[in-house]
Amino acid sequence: MHPGVSPIEIIRAKGLGFKYQQADTGECWALRDISFTVNKGEFVAILGPNGSGKSTLAKHLNALLLPTCGEVWVNGLLTSDEANHWQIRQLAGMVFQNPDNQIVATTVEEDVAFGPENLGVPSAEIRARVDEALELVGMAGYKKHAPHLLSGGQKQRVAIAGVIAMRPECLILDEPTAMLDPRGRMEVMETVKRLNKEGITVVLITHFMEEAVAADRVMVLADGRLVMSGTPEEVFLRGDELRALGLDTPPVARLAQELRLAGVELAPSVLTVEELVSELCR
Repeated sequence: MHPGVSPIEIIRAKGLGFKYQQADTGECWALRDISFTVNKGEFVAILGPNGSGKSTLAKHLNALLLPTCGEVWVNGLLTSDEANHWQIRQLAGMVFQNPDNQIVATTVEEDVAFGPENLGVPSAEIRARVDEALELVGMAGYKKHAPHLLSGGQKQRVAIAGVIAMRPECLILDEPTAMLDPRGRMEVMETVKRLNKEGITVVLITHFMEEAVAADRVMVLADGRLVMSGTPEEVFLRGDELRALGLDTPPVARLAQELRLAGVELAPSVLTVEELVSELCR
């Protein structure tokens, strides 16, 4: 966002509450009174312990779930209006934890083409979209490959390309690196950051603190409520509160705190290896 330019809202939740019906325990509130906005081009990370409601919230952002109470708008479209669902799901594309659950074709390019084909996009346009999407996620050299022969990180990048080919304005990722090894996680996060720089709004659900460091803003859920929101620096400085919720701070932030306790002068905002090296060299 350029200085002086007013942000344009793409997602708004107001008083969002959602309850599941459970056979053994009856009603169970997964989300309670959640209100926030996400602006176009923003990168928002959502953190929270297991059972905090992160995935339930993600599914509300493209109308896979509808509020029990309160409202959610996507680009001005109310999710509780069924007539808006087709358009909302084009605007807000969803990527899930397990890429194997999203890959449906026998070659990479066929898989990426699947979504645009279902939207009725003309063949020539599909070809251009597939090539563009694979280029954006760094998988252009794999278009003829069989998806099942790819690594976990590569599969997830193909899954992201499949969503990108439908030209969403917002990418919602529900723990996309949870099942990947460190290299695969790095590949996917580099892809997500690159897409955000291209102008795509990103909402990332994650339990890896170091992934949230890359975001413009971090939101923290606990027991279905929004309990913190701010820049990564603002949120991760509240280490004691995060630990009380069963969360941690990024490894570099913990190391920086240990160095401060040992007498090393460091800025409180150190969250990445690059920032730590810069501070130590200074």
